[in-house]
Amino acid sequence: MSESGTNAETEKDDFQSAWVNDYVPTGTAADAIQEIKAYAYKAFDQLDQNGNGYIETDELQSFLNNPETPGREKSFITFLLSNQEAISQSVLEGATAPKSGISRLDLDAYFKLVLAMFSHK
Repeated sequence: MSESGTNAETEKDDFQSAWVNDYVPTGTAADAIQEIKAYAYKAFDQLDQNGNGYIETDELQSFLNNPETPGREKSFITFLLSNQEAISQSVLEGATAPKSGISRLDLDAYFKLVLAMFSHK
């Protein structure tokens, strides 16, 4: 097996280990959503590499594919990528907004909605 194949397998194992071992919340699913929300707010400026006020697919992919990004953060980025369309459509920001870009307003509206669904159960 090539060295790059071994590195890819190691990275995959590290990611899966972080997802399974580090990400599993000690509380409820709402607690997990709160963790992702906190990460997204805290890391917004870092994730918005071009500084346009939106986190876009290529920016999320860049961090996801960076071997220096910790596995726990990769799990949060995976959540954002998996839900990017729903998050980015939370607030209509006009024609100048990137189609799938996530703004701070989008994050706020999306997480309020999701967390409200948990509180009404």
